[in-house]
Amino acid sequence: MYKILVSLGSNIYSKQNIDKARRMLIHYFPDIVFTPSVIIIENGENNSLPFRNVLGIFNSELPSEEIIQKLKLIEYAMGRQPRDKESGKVIIDIDLLQYGDQILRPEDFEKEYVQALLKEINAEAVE
Repeated sequence: MYKILVSLGSNIYSKQNIDKARRMLIHYFPDIVFTPSVIIIENGENNSLPFRNVLGIFNSELPSEEIIQKLKLIEYAMGRQPRDKESGKVIIDIDLLQYGDQILRPEDFEKEYVQALLKEINAEAVE
């Protein structure tokens, strides 16, 4: 069993899209646990809209490639288009950050909000 950490982000109807993505992730990974959401305002040309971000943690024996495939299927089913990122429109973005002991997206993993949400979920696990 591998510990899996995924990040979800949206800046278009973000509450509804994050909630829908959560339901779809639960379908594939029934033991997934989500952090509360945080709103992040990024300064950048294409990111003028606030992002809602959430982390999900679950265990799986699937290879990382299969997990990524399922994440991409969810993004596609929710209407994500490759050209959306260029315009700064993110219906849903789901990334595999950690697979077992391996950090797959170190730059994202080190983001302040990711670290804060990880501390929060780790504190809940201790209680």
